[in-house]
Amino acid sequence: MRHELWGPEIHNHRISDQAAPLVSFILKYDLIIWNDKDSEPTFETFTKQEITYAISTLKKKKASGIDGISIEIIKELHDMNPGILHYTYNKCLELGIFPETWKKGKLIIFNKPGKDPSLPNAYRPICLLSVLGKILDKLLVFRITHLLHKNNKLHKQQHGFRNGRSCETENFRLWQAINIALQERVPVTLLSLDVQGAFDTVWRTSILFQLTQANCPQNIFNLVRNYFTNRSIHYFQDEEVWNFDNQRGVPQGSCSVPLFWNLVMDTALDLPLPQGRHIQDYADDIIVVIRGKDKEEIERKGNAILEKLLAWGAELKLSFNIQKTFQMPITFGGRLNLRNPLIISINNHTIQIVNNIKYLGVTWDCCLTFTKHFKALRDKTDSLTYKLSTVANEFYSKRSGLFRKIYYGAIEPYLLFGVGAWGNRLKLKKIRDSLNSLQRRPLIKITKAYRTISTEALQVIAGIVPLDIQAKGVFGKFLLTTINNDIKFGKFLDGKITKPD
Repeated sequence: MRHELWGPEIHNHRISDQAAPLVSFILKYDLIIWNDKDSEPTFETFTKQEITYAISTLKKKKASGIDGISIEIIKELHDMNPGILHYTYNKCLELGIFPETWKKGKLIIFNKPGKDPSLPNAYRPICLLSVLGKILDKLLVFRITHLLHKNNKLHKQQHGFRNGRSCETENFRLWQAINIALQERVPVTLLSLDVQGAFDTVWRTSILFQLTQANCPQNIFNLVRNYFTNRSIHYFQDEEVWNFDNQRGVPQGSCSVPLFWNLVMDTALDLPLPQGRHIQDYADDIIVVIRGKDKEEIERKGNAILEKLLAWGAELKLSFNIQKTFQMPITFGGRLNLRNPLIISINNHTIQIVNNIKYLGVTWDCCLTFTKHFKALRDKTDSLTYKLSTVANEFYSKRSGLFRKIYYGAIEPYLLFGVGAWGNRLKLKKIRDSLNSLQRRPLIKITKAYRTISTEALQVIAGIVPLDIQAKGVFGKFLLTTINNDIKFGKFLDGKITKPD
């Protein structure tokens, strides 16, 4: 009989169902992996240029960790003698040790506005980490990201925390998926799912497993493995200190949180799901677009997809928040009806049907008119205009052109956020009118005109391009940037999107 200390019997550690027991065994007995002459090469040592760049990416005037060492101090030290940090970080890489003093987080708690202070969920915690640890964390992120890019392991459907990707590209990708169903004239519905306590509950073993799948060099793997062990959080109140172990999830406040989360989350995007569906995610938000020839086919596909996702979550010790899981049938075109809802279930709970979903700052509605989005945007814009004008009048009353600069620098970009979602609907007069109405309050402030004046006259007097025309230009530039960034879901033909070959 095989002894437990011999470890699991592994024939090929690159195979998913064999590598996971190996990683668990390594963690259980706190083993250190060393290279031999036949193993794959390790990463080279960190260069002084890498360390300098990592330091430059950290923002100045930020709170320090428990050690009280600020980024300004580190930068000054590195400028005077770069060899100190160069030797220190490379020694960490060589030994596979992330110093424990850098694993200590300082807990700060803020009361959420308008919340009952007697309730635990009325507080927002943040964790302050050592700057020295953050720099080493950054170096790991650089090396692992390079590895994933080199091995083509960065999933094309993942838009969160990726260079060249954003909320705009994610919403644009969602529009493309919906538009395929519209062109085919078939019914389509959206499922919005939220991973419960995502960053706080992600299984660390699953992260290490994904690193083995990516052929991670052993010195980097050892350092990441040690990075996850013996972490702690410390809360200071008056003269007392409370200490807590932090043995699950990815460390809050660390630079590697997005990368490690994406490593796990990307596996959901590769699940073998039924045809006629599209799945994408941004951080812990998952959107599934399901199309079919009729209501019954969509229901079958939807339930099959959720079974797969639930099994995936159970395997990785993740769960979905049922209260934040919604379904929005697309009623545009009359192919689905809210009065005859689709029945799709998760954990024996029928998913709630809604007529709008807020996704990455954009409110999508079942008719694809974005009416609720622009209405909420108008209310916020009016309030923002009032607050900005109050501050500008108080401190800069003699500078008459200041608010025009504020409009171009802050208000107009704010109004045009989400163009990736609604840009394709600019042909609708209702959307163009909504956009121009958003300009009204800021333009009155700029021109100091009467409130009875028309919006068209305000645009002429202010010498500012109507917002619907400006939106067309911004959307056009966005399309060019998106194509150049290799987001190629379909082909552009006369402004339309067709299915991939």
